[in-house]
Amino acid sequence: MYQMILAVLLAAAPSTPAPVAISNFQFRPATLKIVAGQTVRFVNRDGEAHTVTATDRSFDSGGLDSGDSWTHRFTRPGRYAYICALHPFMRGTIIVLPKRRS
Repeated sequence: MYQMILAVLLAAAPSTPAPVAISNFQFRPATLKIVAGQTVRFVNRDGEAHTVTATDRSFDSGGLDSGDSWTHRFTRPGRYAYICALHPFMRGTIIVLPKRRS
């Protein structure tokens, strides 16, 4: 039920970037569910540089210094695993749900 409500809310505001914070060598949240077409904004709140790099290399933020941010639009449903290329123990997943048809 919660996932359905979340999907409806996100579909209503697809232009609002969903936030992922990079802090204490972690992506927070580690798993994020969004709707196809929505963007995710990754913000480095750590004292070290990090990247947001898809494990299949389909997207890569390049280096993000402390305070930098990067956004990426996910257009297709699926699971997108990513890491920090500088600290590969840092892992996250974006789960992209299909848009609900009215």
